[in-house]
Amino acid sequence: MRFQLLLVAFVLSIYSHQALSWGMKELGQEAASPLTTNAKYVLLGGTLVTASLALMEDGVVYPFQKTQVRNKPLGEYSKWGDTLGQLVPNILYVGGMSIAGYYGNNKAYDRALGMFKATAYSAGVTSVLKYTIREPRPNNPQEKNSFPSGHSTTAFAFSGYVAAEHGWGWGSAALLMSTFVGYSRINDNRHYLHDVVAGATIGWAYGWGISKLGKKDPESAYILPLIDSKTAGLSLYKEF
Repeated sequence: MRFQLLLVAFVLSIYSHQALSWGMKELGQEAASPLTTNAKYVLLGGTLVTASLALMEDGVVYPFQKTQVRNKPLGEYSKWGDTLGQLVPNILYVGGMSIAGYYGNNKAYDRALGMFKATAYSAGVTSVLKYTIREPRPNNPQEKNSFPSGHSTTAFAFSGYVAAEHGWGWGSAALLMSTFVGYSRINDNRHYLHDVVAGATIGWAYGWGISKLGKKDPESAYILPLIDSKTAGLSLYKEF
């Protein structure tokens, strides 16, 4: 999580310089994208599931945690979940798209920046919650930064953005990867189930929201009045 905090600090330093030209309006729109795009449904659903799990800690979360830690279904493979949750896919995506942009793919530059923003915003929100709520970790009660899971946040920011930009073919593969990352944190007794669900919600909401921000909805349709010298009525207007 320390590396994520450094990433967020780096992004904020860039934004503070660019804010003079971009204006605070754009920054506010990006920060609020989980609420202003259709990512709000993910945010609402994930928040409700997280709250439900938090209320059922004794009956659901703690017994589930005990069983997973005892059995360790992932075995030695859980180390890959830890590695992938440390921004590895996010950085590879940003780097790959930046290279593609350098060789003439203008959209790739936008995608590199979009992944960068989704990762930074989601990690920033998770960091604030970690050190505000200060939930003890299951394996070390003295370490009070369990909620939400930072690994899950950045992994799901990656998969949410990939699904929004590249469709559900690549998105499903990315989602499997991020789910593996989240589950590995429970397997290793580093996070509770509701920590992982909360991190996944924040990450996916920003990954999807940043991608969708400012894009036209191809399903948008409007009923508009049609009035001229010979006609009066209604017309259907649809954006493609």
